[in-house]
Amino acid sequence: MFTDEAWDDYLYWQEADRKVLRKINTLLEECRRDPYHGTGKPEPLAGSLSGFWSRRITHADRLVYLPRDGKIYVLACRFHYDG
Repeated sequence: MFTDEAWDDYLYWQEADRKVLRKINTLLEECRRDPYHGTGKPEPLAGSLSGFWSRRITHADRLVYLPRDGKIYVLACRFHYDG
């Protein structure tokens, strides 16, 4: 599930860079299987984003998500998170 902002990010990558979009899709599949381990250097976030996790998409972009009740809620998939 995507927030409105995360969905806008996802749509941006559909137009801007299909390679990055494929990476996001791969990371999302991994998150569904195991939200805490895998590629993209999964790390728990702190501060106002406590409970959320992030994975590296590119040097500058992160996938920020909340694993909850067997689902993945995506907060962002573009830019770096602000904590």
